Amino acid sequence: MTLWDRISLTWRYGKPLFLIGGVYNLVSAGFQSGGFSYAFMVDSFIIKTIITAITLFLMRQFRDRDAIFFYINLGLSRRRLLVSVILVDFLFLAILMVIMLLIYG
Repeated sequence: MTLWDRISLTWRYGKPLFLIGGVYNLVSAGFQSGGFSYAFMVDSFIIKTIITAITLFLMRQFRDRDAIFFYINLGLSRRRLLVSVILVDFLFLAILMVIMLLIYG
């Protein structure tokens, strides 16, 4: 399996989390650009954790129970896919916050 295949499957697995997390990241960066605050950066990460937990719960409740076997049959574990999706999502928020820090800080 190539790297592009793994990226494609990770996107397919975590699409709801990427979309909801991406919207939150952009809104958070927009608020941060209005008035820079270190406390808001911490609050953004705390709220991001709560939103991610709610999204993961909803993904687990409404996902087809047999859909996970598609990934398992390809040799990908659900835990590894989930960790990679969460890491990419939080990394994107961290990069946006660092950019806001460099521009407005």
